[in-house]
Amino acid sequence: MNANEKGPWFCDANAGVPALPEVVEEFVRVEQEFPANPSSAHAAGRRARGALEHAREVAAQAMHVAREDVVFTSGGTEAGNLAVRGLGDTNLPVLMGDLEHPAVRESAAQRGTISWEVDESGCVVVTRPRESVGLVALVHAQSEVGTLQRVEEAAAIAAACGAPVFVDAAQTLGRVPLDPVIDTGAAVALSPHKAGGLRGNGLLVGHGVHKHLRPLMYGGGQELGLRPGTPSVALAAANALAIEIAVRDCSQRAEIMSRNRAAFVEALLATGCQVQVLTPLQRSVPNTIMMCFEGVEGRSLLPALDLAGVQASHGSACSSGSPTPPLVLSSMNVSEHLARACARFSFDWFDRGSACAQIGALVGSVALRLRKKK
Repeated sequence: MNANEKGPWFCDANAGVPALPEVVEEFVRVEQEFPANPSSAHAAGRRARGALEHAREVAAQAMHVAREDVVFTSGGTEAGNLAVRGLGDTNLPVLMGDLEHPAVRESAAQRGTISWEVDESGCVVVTRPRESVGLVALVHAQSEVGTLQRVEEAAAIAAACGAPVFVDAAQTLGRVPLDPVIDTGAAVALSPHKAGGLRGNGLLVGHGVHKHLRPLMYGGGQELGLRPGTPSVALAAANALAIEIAVRDCSQRAEIMSRNRAAFVEALLATGCQVQVLTPLQRSVPNTIMMCFEGVEGRSLLPALDLAGVQASHGSACSSGSPTPPLVLSSMNVSEHLARACARFSFDWFDRGSACAQIGALVGSVALRLRKKK
């Protein structure tokens, strides 16, 4: 969200947030001080390798795992692919719900899937499958609706099935404590750029996870033999710092994000705008709210908000440019017509409740205007 209370306002933090200044400074410092390839055997290479392993140690300590249990990747998408396509018996299907990120959903399709049902709050109904499964995959917080999932129950099911569990925590780093998730024995994917880090780097972490993965690519023994290619020492160091800060400040950030969201919702509802809130506010990440605007033509909603200076999101878009409702909404039994009039607003952790109230009032006025035009 832009700090300027006159707008425009960025309300799409779930897609990413600006990097923290100290994270950028760390990137520049490490890039300049350790320019060599960390796989090189000479002194400069060894120094770069030391910096890379220090970054791994920083991330490991923040996540309370061993250093070798941190695998650096190019982002959450690669981390999800690495886990879903490599963990467990790959001849058996993946147990999951229709609320996963496409990186997980499409990777799982290569193995075959068994689907959990999704309830009207956007939460999977965790039950033991009748068939054998090779992996249980569950997002920690659903990306569009923000619903927190029952990870502990899913992990118990996985253990009963003799299968590993993978958790996509891209939306929860710095918003919800992750220790309980890691303590289930899950392999956990992180996207630091959603928590103040830099794009182009992610992590897969978990107790002993590196022992059970298979590489997606070949051509080198880098990154514990799992990811060939020259790693960016500077990105790893910068995002390890971002993770350390996010974990340290998680409680404070969550409190502020919750206040920002509450101020937004209160001001929006005060306009008299008719909305259906799909996010279960008591069981969600504190910064996210998905709502449907009744009586509004969905195709015009996000462009009108954008023109008014409110940058929100919806889901994927088909080639015609009309919005395609996120898959999770149909699983929640939201009608296609209503789902097309949905928008997701997600806020960062900077304390600006007055700006969020202003945004809510503006969004309400835009929706009322669109409803009159229909």
